[in-house]
Amino acid sequence: MTRNDERPAVVIGAGLAGLAAALVLARNGRAVVVVEASTEAGGCCSTTTANGFTFNNGAMYVAVPSLIRASFRRLGLDFDREVPMVAIERPHVTHLDNGTAVHLSGAGTSYVEGDRADARTRQLRDGLGRLQQQWGPVYRTLVDEVLPQEPSFLRTLGKLWRYLPRMSGHASRLIEAHFADADLQAAVASTLLYTGQSPDRLPATQVIGLIAMLEEGFHLPRAGMGAIASAMTRELSRRSVPIRFGAPVREIAVENGAVRGVVLADGERISTDCVVATCSGFEVVRRLLPAHAAPRRLAHKARTAPLSHRAISIQVGCSGAVLPRAFITNRVPSMRQQAALHVSAPGVPQWLAYTCPSQVLPALAPNGKTVLELYAPATGIHSVSEWTNAMTEAAVDDYLNAIQTHLPGLCIESVRVADPQDFASERHLYEGALYGIAPGTTPDTFFPHRAGLRGLYLGGQTTFPGYGVPTAMLSGIQAAEAAMQDRRGNA
Repeated sequence: MTRNDERPAVVIGAGLAGLAAALVLARNGRAVVVVEASTEAGGCCSTTTANGFTFNNGAMYVAVPSLIRASFRRLGLDFDREVPMVAIERPHVTHLDNGTAVHLSGAGTSYVEGDRADARTRQLRDGLGRLQQQWGPVYRTLVDEVLPQEPSFLRTLGKLWRYLPRMSGHASRLIEAHFADADLQAAVASTLLYTGQSPDRLPATQVIGLIAMLEEGFHLPRAGMGAIASAMTRELSRRSVPIRFGAPVREIAVENGAVRGVVLADGERISTDCVVATCSGFEVVRRLLPAHAAPRRLAHKARTAPLSHRAISIQVGCSGAVLPRAFITNRVPSMRQQAALHVSAPGVPQWLAYTCPSQVLPALAPNGKTVLELYAPATGIHSVSEWTNAMTEAAVDDYLNAIQTHLPGLCIESVRVADPQDFASERHLYEGALYGIAPGTTPDTFFPHRAGLRGLYLGGQTTFPGYGVPTAMLSGIQAAEAAMQDRRGNA
């Protein structure tokens, strides 16, 4: 019979959180096996090549490079050597209906095109500079002292208490306080479109994403976003850690309040006393744990935590149009009208937001061609099961018409679509919600790393209040470190 200390730990999921967790366990001398439902690693930070075009499967760029470098160091890896990156020199441009274009990059390099360009450029730089001065210390405290540590409300409060007055209120009020010009307000607010919520519904703290761009800039791995997971899988291979692809988990076996194994979809049981589940915490509670075994605190979070928005990813390989001048291009109304971009509506949309990764990395597309990525809102449903193919087809047609209107001469050669059903079934995002738990919710809403069952630890998107590559990795690192701490404490 196999002794407990010889049984491998099981990591569920080979996304960034799962790969990071497996590396932590392996570096601490623990045997480990990774089980992954799909056929490749990386999860929502991977790429797929089709018809010569390389498309992202989720994450579109790297923000906070200092934090991802620190995360790699904790895994014993040199990020800059393993994943060479290129800075995105023109990260963001916003076009307004009156012909104004606002280019956002650094506080001293952002500028305005259009009426009164020089005066409004000075206003823009002044507002961005004041924002960076006020929020830069908050950002650096988060990056250096809060996010690298296991989530703790008291620790976070102890580090950030002096900044609490400026962190109250909504993002719209914060933007208005720094930018009197309505066009500048609209441009700065458009940096929050990724959240799926309008600025008047988002807490002021969501401006941290803009501060990240001002402080460190945005970047792309030279080989595409999938290069991050590839570096981690190479290290796991070097350490002889197996990743079993096409191995979805049916159940986490629990006996007497402790984990005893995982049961795969084909009935195979892997005996273990340690599971790090980096799939959604909702999935763990509602599908993987026996109903009687789910701790009350986890069950409560699964019932009450608000889900983020749903959307349709539309990725286009194309030619013929003038290449966009920035990585992110937004065509938006005033800040107070931007809620309209988050609601499904029939007809060709008047406003549009899209990214152009090949503007930064031309090798992502065949010579002279372009990759464009955009998201259409998927609203009006209560459950992902209500979404239909007809809804997807109508939205895709409308948004392709819109992108061709915005970029005259565009010749579409390849289209790749993922709708809420695809996000749920293929990318394993609970209910098709892009970020799991909604942006802007308080940290105590998220699932804890220690699940409340002996031997069960949680990582992944529902365990950390952040939406990016470094925080995904940190969730796996912290969950595995908690497992190792408990193991040493029980030795």
